[in-house]
Amino acid sequence: LVDAETAPKQNELDKKIEKKNVEISALAEVAVELSKLKTEINSFSNKTKLSPLSGSTALNLSITDPSKAKIFSSDININQLATSQTLEFGGFSSPSSTSGSGTIQIDFGNWITGNSTDSDSVFSKAAVTANTSLGTPISHNSLGGNISILSEGGNLSSTTFTIVGTDMAGNSITETITGPALGNSVNGTKVFKTVTSVTPDSTVVGGQATVGHVAATFGKNNAKTSSLLAVNSGATITEIASSLNAKSGVSASVINKGDGTYSLVVRADQGASNAIRFTVSETSAGLSTFDTTSDNANHQTTAGANASLQVDGVTLERSSNVISDIFDGYTATISATTSSAFRASSSLDKNSAYTNMKNFIDTINSTKEKLNSLTKVGSANEDEGPLSRNIQVKTIKDRINKLVTGGIEGYSSDKLYLTQLGVSSNRDGSFSLNETTFRKKLTDDSKVFDAIFNTMYSSDSDFITVERSTSTETSLSPKAGAYSFTSTNSTTASLNNITMTSTTDANGVNLFLSGSTGDAKGLKITQSQTVSSAFVFVGISLVDQLNDFIESSTKTSGLLSKAQSTASDDLSSYDLEQTNINDQINTLTSRYKEKFSAMENAVTSLKSTGSYLNNMLDSWNKDD
Repeated sequence: LVDAETAPKQNELDKKIEKKNVEISALAEVAVELSKLKTEINSFSNKTKLSPLSGSTALNLSITDPSKAKIFSSDININQLATSQTLEFGGFSSPSSTSGSGTIQIDFGNWITGNSTDSDSVFSKAAVTANTSLGTPISHNSLGGNISILSEGGNLSSTTFTIVGTDMAGNSITETITGPALGNSVNGTKVFKTVTSVTPDSTVVGGQATVGHVAATFGKNNAKTSSLLAVNSGATITEIASSLNAKSGVSASVINKGDGTYSLVVRADQGASNAIRFTVSETSAGLSTFDTTSDNANHQTTAGANASLQVDGVTLERSSNVISDIFDGYTATISATTSSAFRASSSLDKNSAYTNMKNFIDTINSTKEKLNSLTKVGSANEDEGPLSRNIQVKTIKDRINKLVTGGIEGYSSDKLYLTQLGVSSNRDGSFSLNETTFRKKLTDDSKVFDAIFNTMYSSDSDFITVERSTSTETSLSPKAGAYSFTSTNSTTASLNNITMTSTTDANGVNLFLSGSTGDAKGLKITQSQTVSSAFVFVGISLVDQLNDFIESSTKTSGLLSKAQSTASDDLSSYDLEQTNINDQINTLTSRYKEKFSAMENAVTSLKSTGSYLNNMLDSWNKDD
């Protein structure tokens, strides 16, 4: 009786639980599929349509930023490789030998060979006028020394001169020097490679000054930070090597010379401007062994040098053999010198471009097929999918489809579509790629290919460079689209009628920054010449859009997580239904037991009475 009343409800609940478990399992399949899609989509990021080629094994050319790389062809001759300065401190009997205590100051820069350069002045008997530059300095390829100021008329001891120029590494530097009394001279402390201006302050009382320089042996690279190494008493050369290795720009090791002695070998980064100078302050004797301020040549086994190469007849110097600023979007790695010029180029590679595009479409189709199977609507001949009524998963599927078929903004004034490269939709919802159309359209205009695989910042002006002002801060990500740029000079510009901030970078180049709010936030724009009006384009690739959508859908507050949470809550609610059914079973069982017990007692009593009556009748019958 209890089963008759509760079994239908139990069967219905069991079906609901089974269906919900299947749904939860299907949602887990969606999560796995989206994770797989995200991984595969990421592998398509920055795919290129170009193929770099080098005519010499001395140079390896690779594409490092497809959004900037373009077709090119250049003739290159490698004259010299960049080298690292190497210092050797030898004569130690073992790796555990000690060398006193104290501190070693580590500076980076150029060791100026010959100890002298141009010897004539920067200014000769220039008139000194308050707050007015002395004029145009005499041109020198390299001063390589400290600035000297000689007073040749008037007392300049109350006048402060501001010298602006570059250090030996080409970094912008400024130094202020208080002038000398009449007939005397004073020297600065910074080493200048070039001087662009010398300007006195307002305390000038008149007179003339000759500005020259005093040759130096070492010129600091002001772009690199000096550091201090403390050497405790009893420290071994092995421990000193370990401490040097912890410093940026330095590597060190202890080597066995094979003649019974050991050497501490120290290497700097590649480039003439990254050489090392050790200045020692001793606490206990012995540490001065490592001081190179006056005997660098005695320890230097290899001098730091820049790479030198000619590109289309133009001689270039770089501090490293890995060079990323010759061809935009490419990194050139040189490994040997060459005796003659060779050709380096990059051209359109239709084969690899088609392969990448085909693989991308196949990846999207695979995910669509999986989601379609899970969300299919049932019919008389086919069961519905376990997620056929799940709104969140349907939204995910529809959004992916819309991203692929919709227009991509920010690569030109018009939206770009995959159909322009031969992509079409099939009746079952999958996509097809027409190879003939793809190859033809890629030749005609490759912007759509870039829009699929490469996020790009560009302009319709050749005199404007557009970049993100930060590569990591997602809150400063600009929105895809086209923005109007206007400028009146090197310090005034606006983007979409919003004034930009004018600033300069470490090399003194003027640039503009957009604000931290609005659609065009987080952009950096550089002009090679003033551009009165232009369009700036922010293109977010289809790959990045898909990646961002998948990431947002699968995070804690995303669509998929909401669907999984709802399904889990539904399943939990069935626990209450099961409890109610169990309570009903217990109640009915108890009630029926009580009734059947009462009925059994009544029947037993009636049977007892019947037996009594039968016995009594039997007794009467015997008496008769």
